[in-house]
Amino acid sequence: MELDPNVQIDIVAVSKLGSEDFDQSTRFVIYKDRLDSYHQATRIINEEYDYCIIQHEFGIFGGADGIFITQIANNLKIPLLTVFHTILQTPSLQQKEITELLLKKSQAVVSLSPKGIELLEEQFDSTHTDKIKVIPHGVPHFDYNQGLAKYRLNLQHNFVMMTFGLIGRSKGLEYAIQSLSEVELPGFKYLIIGKTHPNVLAHEGESYRFELQNLVDQLGLQDKVVFIDKFLTDEELKEYLTACDIYLSPYPHEQQISSGTLSFAVGAGAAVISTPYWHAKDLLKDERGILSPFNDIAAMRANIKMLYQSHRLLAWHRFKARSYGEQTVWANVAKTYLELLQGLATPVRSLFDYEQYIAMDLKREA
Repeated sequence: MELDPNVQIDIVAVSKLGSEDFDQSTRFVIYKDRLDSYHQATRIINEEYDYCIIQHEFGIFGGADGIFITQIANNLKIPLLTVFHTILQTPSLQQKEITELLLKKSQAVVSLSPKGIELLEEQFDSTHTDKIKVIPHGVPHFDYNQGLAKYRLNLQHNFVMMTFGLIGRSKGLEYAIQSLSEVELPGFKYLIIGKTHPNVLAHEGESYRFELQNLVDQLGLQDKVVFIDKFLTDEELKEYLTACDIYLSPYPHEQQISSGTLSFAVGAGAAVISTPYWHAKDLLKDERGILSPFNDIAAMRANIKMLYQSHRLLAWHRFKARSYGEQTVWANVAKTYLELLQGLATPVRSLFDYEQYIAMDLKREA
């Protein structure tokens, strides 16, 4: 989709370190822990823009539970659209107050999955219900040329399974590695791609990565499991996702309302095996993937082996994922957001860019 040339799209970014290299579409940088920075941002937004979109995640903004974002929400003079990336089933009192304030101040609210609407309706006043919409997480455009992607990555002789994202103990990677033991899978490669999460690095260094590497050695899986310790560029990420046969998402807990990595994998047309966390249950219905029980190594092993051995079943799940993913490319998602904004009070001139913000946020995803 070509954006209307009269629509100006800018980003107000949030910086933790003050040293990040933001793209030229960034209008202003908020320093996460400086309250005055939020006041400056609010002034710029009110003076220069017709709409504000807040991409909300508790860990992005400053103050306890990211409470500094309320300084913007409370002082906006233009329509606000809030996109909730995390909706908690049992929030703390302050987390609930922040969510409720954003609901109240927003003219429109977006959840990335139907489960999010269910949780919001359970916890908050029904007067907000009409303003809450589901818009799926956007994904890049993929060319689906798996053979070429494998060749470029020197994986043309391999069956490729992949997990990507920032590494931490909440990812369940130990279960994924253990599921590959005691089974013959000639030519199989499991790529674990991503840097250690900055918060994990600050508190425990690389201890979790070292534990995973030791587990690989103990199980004798050195020929199957490959760690790629780097941030992928957007193009590199598309290449790896296009090349992979199975995408594995082994989160060990249910309360995950949105996963950009899972959305990207479905968009790439990978056959997905995932534990049944909230977003996975929504996204993988209608045979778009396989749900494997939490912390059940034997079941995960059986599902991997089943897709490895059955070309027909693998192709079917890849087809179902691709068919859905093609509907959620950035262009379609952006069009949906523009239509939603056009239903609010003022004509569209500019907004915070959903596509670029989420692409940036994926590299930091917990």
